[in-house]
Amino acid sequence: MAFPSTFADIYNEVIDRVRLDSTADLARTKDWVNQTYAEVCIETEAVQDFDTLTTTANVAVYTLDTAIVRIKQMYITPAAQGASRPLIPTSLEQILEWSASNGANTTANGYVTHYALFGIQNIQFYPTPSAANTITMYYVKLPTALSAAGDIPMLQEPYVSTCLTEGACFQAAMFVKDPDTPLYKQNYDQALRALRGHMRRREGAMTRQFRITRGDRVVPHDPSTDVRWAS
Repeated sequence: MAFPSTFADIYNEVIDRVRLDSTADLARTKDWVNQTYAEVCIETEAVQDFDTLTTTANVAVYTLDTAIVRIKQMYITPAAQGASRPLIPTSLEQILEWSASNGANTTANGYVTHYALFGIQNIQFYPTPSAANTITMYYVKLPTALSAAGDIPMLQEPYVSTCLTEGACFQAAMFVKDPDTPLYKQNYDQALRALRGHMRRREGAMTRQFRITRGDRVVPHDPSTDVRWAS
């Protein structure tokens, strides 16, 4: 294949390797390539973006954009104030527990500190926003599907061509019951691991140990210098 590979390079390679019909099987082969493309982008979290959401006073539940596949981080910026620390993900059950503790006729309102996702597009914040504040979210999203023959996947070479070709070959082999189906699956898994490793290294050198981001008080090692924080 050419480098970088176009959409046509990839689906024609799949057709040749799995011995498909270049006319009758063309449409489904394109679909297999795009299905693999979407899966690779989600599994490696390669395609990310950020956007904002404006809260409404006394409204806790919101509908997320369909482009958002996974939430990475989010923070709130109250009006005329600086950005908060990252919001804390929690469960819907926990938020309901906190809300119930306020009594039947009261609602906890204030600056959002926690959120819970439920369903495909719903998100609930806690406490319930008390004003119109801006929430900035960083998220994983699906790539734009390949359509024109000359389209080039947005993932980086040399990994993307191998991933998309082997993944689409695996789906095509399952369709025609090719005896080499397990081999295509093995090749795809190896290519996906290589791309995932590349994405990790691309982030730069950093420690992977657990990091505590909330709380900035440091306890001194010498007890004689210990001080009591005002409550």
